[in-house]
Amino acid sequence: MSRHRLVARLRRDRRAPSHARRVLARLTPTGCAVADTAALLLSEAVSNAVLHSDGADITVAVTREAGGTIVGAVFDTEPRMGPGARVTHLRQAEGAESDVCLESGRGLDLMDMLASSWGVSPVGGRGKWVWFQLEATCDWEAVPASNRRHGGQMSVASP
Repeated sequence: MSRHRLVARLRRDRRAPSHARRVLARLTPTGCAVADTAALLLSEAVSNAVLHSDGADITVAVTREAGGTIVGAVFDTEPRMGPGARVTHLRQAEGAESDVCLESGRGLDLMDMLASSWGVSPVGGRGKWVWFQLEATCDWEAVPASNRRHGGQMSVASP
């Protein structure tokens, strides 16, 4: 199996997570639990970029490595993580009970629980990549032929 990668520039708006999931779907088979987990984590990373960065666009990169590992990454123009990025994690580290009523601040906790690894890679003062990696054991031959695209870039514009 070879490496496959798609990169898409998306308008930074409320529809961006849906568009990002469509990019991911072009590289992953349906019915694969790891693909579903990747869709959740990619949606979280894109939603954070939409909510906490400036700029008209964000960039989404999805890679399926040889061997099946899925790597998702989102670039936005905010060079730092927002102040509430780890609200639940920090509250627990301070000995406070987690607040089940919080409406946000759990996306990176999901990264901790579900991703094989994840991180934040600053790009000078221009922005950052938030990325995750998942080890996959899917039937990659099950990717629908209509979805197969062997690397490259695609432009997904929000209507």
